[in-house]
Amino acid sequence: MRKGRLALVSLAAALLLAATAAQAQTVFTGDVVQGKRVISQLDLADLAPGKTHSFFFQGVEMGTGQHWYVPVMVAKGAQSGKRLLLVAGVHGDELNPIRVVQKALAGIDATKLSGSVIGIIGPSRPGVEHVTRMWPMSNLGLNLVNPNRTWPGDETGNTVERHSWLIMNRLIKGNADIGVDIHTGGNGIDFALFAFANWKDAEAQQIARLFPIDQILLEPGFDGTLEYALVRAGIPAITLELGGPRSFDDQMVAAGTEGVDNLLSHYKMLDRPLGQTAQDRNVFVGNKLVDYFAVQSGFTEYLVKLNDAVKKGQKVAIQRNAFGEVVHEYVAQIDGRVAIIGTDAVRERGVDVISILGNSSECAVNACPYHGDEP
Repeated sequence: MRKGRLALVSLAAALLLAATAAQAQTVFTGDVVQGKRVISQLDLADLAPGKTHSFFFQGVEMGTGQHWYVPVMVAKGAQSGKRLLLVAGVHGDELNPIRVVQKALAGIDATKLSGSVIGIIGPSRPGVEHVTRMWPMSNLGLNLVNPNRTWPGDETGNTVERHSWLIMNRLIKGNADIGVDIHTGGNGIDFALFAFANWKDAEAQQIARLFPIDQILLEPGFDGTLEYALVRAGIPAITLELGGPRSFDDQMVAAGTEGVDNLLSHYKMLDRPLGQTAQDRNVFVGNKLVDYFAVQSGFTEYLVKLNDAVKKGQKVAIQRNAFGEVVHEYVAQIDGRVAIIGTDAVRERGVDVISILGNSSECAVNACPYHGDEP
């Protein structure tokens, strides 16, 4: 009887191991789109070393039952090493990140690489196609969903939630050791060279400092963001912000690409010198990002620029009505740096006017949550 039980236990263990092994394999659907093979699951261990591979990842279905396909590039090194994840286009109108990932992967010789670099390009497929921050979903008409509030996703959730779950569980988990989710400001605003880094994750903070950026916010994590989902999954990660949306800014793209190169150097993935880092730019590190929302609607004149140092009580913006009469003046409530600034002169009631990164002694003990619309 005992031998029978042992045999059953051994059989069950073998079946479990077999199932686990099967789940870990790269799964090809058999489809080919624009000359690229389609995968529904990735396992870096399956890929040939010393090569750069290009795929389409089969994401969630559209309303008609067809799938959204996400471009994925993988530089698989000839030697083992760190596995770096780069994600661009979680918001579809944020395009500097896409060029950063394209340039970073193009600059890697996989035969000299230790480890792997995964580039996920435009996971918000309808957002990229329509150059919009939101994911349009049909639900009692048109429903606009912020795709960076849906991570780590939900297998049985709505379209956007399931799409996030598929990418997280069948593309990212098991394939990444560190991550960078690259963004820009949304439509009508610009961001400084800036990073969100978890205040308790030392490696995430190190990742941020390897980029040539001007500001870092130490934050407790924002529910639904890819960065926070990665950190909670044991993958140190940051949200990197590179300027404004809807076009390529050569300086911002260069900064992002140099930062990726620095990661490859720091983690000994490639033998190349370290470039400019946050330390070289005298980075300002804060623990509180204060948003100033329009309390009136009107035409806004800014008295400061991105990354300017400001003092508490300093006037930073003036808002006027159609007759040029001042309807409101915006004053800094904290010493710090200008992190986000509006680019559209018309600011409607309730929208972001300006955001200032500063420091608070209260946030040093219990990290201050951020209530703004970014990242």
